[in-house]
Amino acid sequence: MRKLIIGILLFTAATAARAQSSATWKTSGIFTWGYNQTDVSRNWTGKETFVRSWQLGLTLTAERISEKTNWTTSFQEKYGESQAAGIHSILTDMIEFNTVWSYKFYEYLQPYASFYLLTQNDVFWDPITYMESAGLSFTVFDNKLHTLKTRAGAAARQVDNSLMGNQRETGAEAVANYTLQYLKVLKFTSEARVFETFAHGENLQWQNRLFLKTGPWFTTELGYIVYFDNSRIPAHSWPNDVETMFYASLGLSFNLF
Repeated sequence: MRKLIIGILLFTAATAARAQSSATWKTSGIFTWGYNQTDVSRNWTGKETFVRSWQLGLTLTAERISEKTNWTTSFQEKYGESQAAGIHSILTDMIEFNTVWSYKFYEYLQPYASFYLLTQNDVFWDPITYMESAGLSFTVFDNKLHTLKTRAGAAARQVDNSLMGNQRETGAEAVANYTLQYLKVLKFTSEARVFETFAHGENLQWQNRLFLKTGPWFTTELGYIVYFDNSRIPAHSWPNDVETMFYASLGLSFNLF
């Protein structure tokens, strides 16, 4: 599996390197960190107890644009912990990598190849999901305010999970990406990813993130994630096994690009 991943990345890099020298790069990145703590003395008579929580996030995006090709790569890292009354909990835990290469056959319709990886920090690489797909992508609109792109094609999906067993599936994948950027104070991203397997039915992943710049060094982030994944829950039935998570954080932020 590692050889396959390395091969895909090298092929993508080699293909992109053949693009015209006039290609331009668009890069963006943001690092966020938040911390909260309450500490009381042993003789404290109120109901408050020791509580400590923190979380960090890192989002990186690089897009290479040339006359005939487009290569977009994104990386997302989120992790957070809390401790209260002697109980340790994980607030958020995710590592996501996605790269998509497309060829501009027509102005708005392009063949593409993509590689996607999803895992976590806590038990690194277990579980982990790989997806490779190829098909056609379509740009609905792309301007200074917002962008909407969709793509669909054949896909292969591998899930390595020591608790629920490994899965190897083939099927079809459809992805929709929407981005709204208003000046430098608001950014909203939404990605819906549907994978239809030939044996086990649908898998849905929908991520929404809203960034609000509340000061020179502060950012408020709101997120909403929806999962319907047959590799996460054994009893895979709609809509009982739809998983959702909402999070909100306010903390220090730093724009990397």
